[in-house]
Amino acid sequence: MHQISPVTLVAGVSAIIGIPLIIVSGQLLLGFSKPFLPSWIANRSLKRKDFEKLIHKILLILERFERIIRPRWKLVASPLAQRFIALIFFILAIIIALPIPFGNLPPAIVIVALCLGMIEQDGVVIVLAVLAACAVVAIMASAIYAFFSLAFVGIQKQFNRIFS
Repeated sequence: MHQISPVTLVAGVSAIIGIPLIIVSGQLLLGFSKPFLPSWIANRSLKRKDFEKLIHKILLILERFERIIRPRWKLVASPLAQRFIALIFFILAIIIALPIPFGNLPPAIVIVALCLGMIEQDGVVIVLAVLAACAVVAIMASAIYAFFSLAFVGIQKQFNRIFS
């Protein structure tokens, strides 16, 4: 059975996650060498035990990915390409911040893939993630367009009913 994260079901959580992503990706886009975060975010910390558990779980996952991900096509991971990737991060972060039910998972997966590709300087992974990002943006734009089109038609019907 598939598990549904409570994060995707609680209203407003996507904005809480998306806004720091927007801030960091915007700074990356502007060429900052290291991220600047407001003190209320930067001063947060985890308990040592929680941090160790998190790192252990992440390392288990990363060991699997290291069999596939390796340095190749390094031109795609160049500093100039990183600015383009930062723009993609920024767009995906905005999508994550939008209140679209279950709409934050696909861009989050693409961001993770882009990060792994950048860390390992794997141009193949980066190119595949960029293609996936284009698909995510197209799907989300279509969903937003469909929502507003339906809303507009509904509002128009209400006005026609009231004023006819």
